[in-house]
Amino acid sequence: MYYALLTLFVIVAVLLIILALLQKGRGDVGAAFGGGMGQSIFGAGGVDTILTKATYWLGGIFLVLAVLLSIVPKGEKGSILEKELNEGKTAPAKPSGGAQERRGTDTGTPSQEKAR
Repeated sequence: MYYALLTLFVIVAVLLIILALLQKGRGDVGAAFGGGMGQSIFGAGGVDTILTKATYWLGGIFLVLAVLLSIVPKGEKGSILEKELNEGKTAPAKPSGGAQERRGTDTGTPSQEKAR
């Protein structure tokens, strides 16, 4: 499920980039600071072309897919808490030996040497 959503996410992102690059520019930024009469920064009127509407829809789909990708797990089953608890059980703690065992010297009693 995760990888299907990720593939769709990448396709939508590429299509969104292509659609944004295909659209005609809306004029200079300077038009917003005293350009022609009746024009705004987004152009005269409010005519939405097919490309603009498709960009809006793809942008919405892009945002929804981004949220879904953050929610859907990558395919690992179980909770994070259970994994952390299981890791503690599978790795037994090593008994800490005395300083003599770490140095490798043999200063134990003869009965302890036979047990080794």
